[in-house]
Amino acid sequence: MLSTIVQQSWKRCQESSLKATEKANDQIISSRRIKEIIQENHPLIRESFPLFTKLAPFLLSTEHIALLSDQDGNIIHTVGDPVFANQAQKVQLQIGANWTEGNKGTNAIGTALIAQQPVQIQGDQHYFLENRFLTCSASPIFSPTGELLGVIDISTRKEYSHPFALTIACMIAEAVQNRLMLAEAERVIALPRPLTTAGGAGLSLPLVGLDQDDRIISLNEHAKKHLGKEALGTTIDPEVERAGAKIQDQRRRVWSMSPGSQAKPFPRLAGSCPLFLQAKKLGQKAAHVDFPVLINGESGTGKELFAQMIHEMGPRAKEPFIAVNCSSISENLIESELFGYEGGAFTGAHREGRIGKFEAAKHGTIFLDEIGDMSLRAQAALLRVLQEKIVTPVGSNQSRPIHARVIAATHRNLPEEIKAGRFRADLYYRLKGVSIQVPPLRMRADVVQLAEYLIQKIAGEEPIFLSKEAKLKLRSYSWPGNVRELQGVLMQACFLSETYEIAAEHIQLEGLEEAVVSQETEEAVQSLRETELQAIKKALYTSGGNVSQAAKLLQIGRNTLYRKMAEYHITSPMNQGDL
Repeated sequence: MLSTIVQQSWKRCQESSLKATEKANDQIISSRRIKEIIQENHPLIRESFPLFTKLAPFLLSTEHIALLSDQDGNIIHTVGDPVFANQAQKVQLQIGANWTEGNKGTNAIGTALIAQQPVQIQGDQHYFLENRFLTCSASPIFSPTGELLGVIDISTRKEYSHPFALTIACMIAEAVQNRLMLAEAERVIALPRPLTTAGGAGLSLPLVGLDQDDRIISLNEHAKKHLGKEALGTTIDPEVERAGAKIQDQRRRVWSMSPGSQAKPFPRLAGSCPLFLQAKKLGQKAAHVDFPVLINGESGTGKELFAQMIHEMGPRAKEPFIAVNCSSISENLIESELFGYEGGAFTGAHREGRIGKFEAAKHGTIFLDEIGDMSLRAQAALLRVLQEKIVTPVGSNQSRPIHARVIAATHRNLPEEIKAGRFRADLYYRLKGVSIQVPPLRMRADVVQLAEYLIQKIAGEEPIFLSKEAKLKLRSYSWPGNVRELQGVLMQACFLSETYEIAAEHIQLEGLEEAVVSQETEEAVQSLRETELQAIKKALYTSGGNVSQAAKLLQIGRNTLYRKMAEYHITSPMNQGDL
């Protein structure tokens, strides 16, 4: 007897004119599109990967495989028994296949996506004959705010089906949702477990994510049943909060460094390159003065991490750290975002109004990322606030004092932007109290060490190593996307590797090597004078403008270097834009 869910699925298949005796759609999406999907689903993959790794021994011993699909039914990761995985590929139960009902008929992945509830499809319950050797158990994965993200599926031959396969799939889906909540929410509390119908306590915790204003920003599925989805966006009842148990409080956990911790390491900014360490040391020193800081660096170099380090190592560590991406806020909303607004100040405004980012930062730090992309109108308003140390919310005639420290960052050359009339000189000098240049990855000598650190973060407890050829490939690439690109490439490599070693073929750089080789070929025909000029500039940049160190790098005398600098009209220190 078919269940109601299966009956409804078969009806949809018949109405779509699918023929059970014919072959299902067997197209595999392109490798380029798979990479794009993996990038689009980075948070989902990041939180699923450790759980799949822990599940692998069970899958191997029971001849099962586990699969992760996105919300469109595309399989983006698999792990498990290689013998059964080979059999499953005959019906495209593999990475790159799409298992929506429209392509594969009634199946656990596609049917779970439509039903949005756990589903087990056993043997002959599959619509297409070719899939009836399978038994598949799937559970949908929801974001902490309730959006459907994808599906966890556990599959095997129908005669080997494990009685707890569906339960395990549900547990993994729930764990992924909880991990996403812990990664995104500032505070997480667990509500008291509700009693089950049998009178005992349920196994799963109802988790609630809160922002700094005690608003509910996320709920797991058990909390949603307890409070209702409409609780999202509301302020939590103080009695409910008191009855719950604190699971995470990032305000106390993250901002806990003492003011005197000048030499304390900051492991999230990993690296051993002297150029990188010099920038890091400058940031640590800036943490203990209250000057404004301007962080310069290409996209993906870790400018926000530098800002967090300065905040956490300074006397404001226990106060909030508020990050604002200036390029993502429209010109019409920038003032209300930064300075707040009164109720009814504009169409769509909250009735009770809202404080701005400067006030939310309190006595902490406000990080203005991509400040170079801010409009001239917004620049004028920001300059006024920095000069007067007060904000006036939109729609109000009352000013309020602000106390936050300002750290700004940009990937643009602001002096050039000033010349072009796109950035205010007075704002630039107001922001540039301490200037920190974060080196691009191509200038760093520790790419392999950084890669090994990131692999450890991605793989968790699993030991995964880089082969000699993979290390060489990492060193020879120019990394236009910097550390962010490196992290994405390594995540892809960890997925592609079927052993504990990442080989060169697992390092997929999307054909960008050809552009690098072409560029290097053009640069190879420079004159001797041009080569010498570039060598001197690079040495000065690497040494942070220290002429004695630069002379040692070039293996020439300091007086000789001074003479060469005068000859080429070079002043010290060098900036990245001069290279």
